[in-house]
Amino acid sequence: MLYLNSDHFVRCRQTLASSLAMYQRAEPGSIDQEVFRNAIVKGYELTQETAFKLLKKALKVYGHGGQTLADTLAQKLGKPIDA
Repeated sequence: MLYLNSDHFVRCRQTLASSLAMYQRAEPGSIDQEVFRNAIVKGYELTQETAFKLLKKALKVYGHGGQTLADTLAQKLGKPIDA
């Protein structure tokens, strides 16, 4: 049985949603809006990275090793991916 702890992923998604809400409430053109925009970008990157790691972990159970996944992605994207 595969158990994936998705608590960190859920927290990343909540943080990203909160950053977006704060960005929308901030005064347009203010420094606060710029700070929240930066938080959205970094939050998205962290959420995407966390999701990819969970997916890799799940696929390993089915015989797809980390290097196999990286090679497949490298072929699709045309560039090397760290495993």
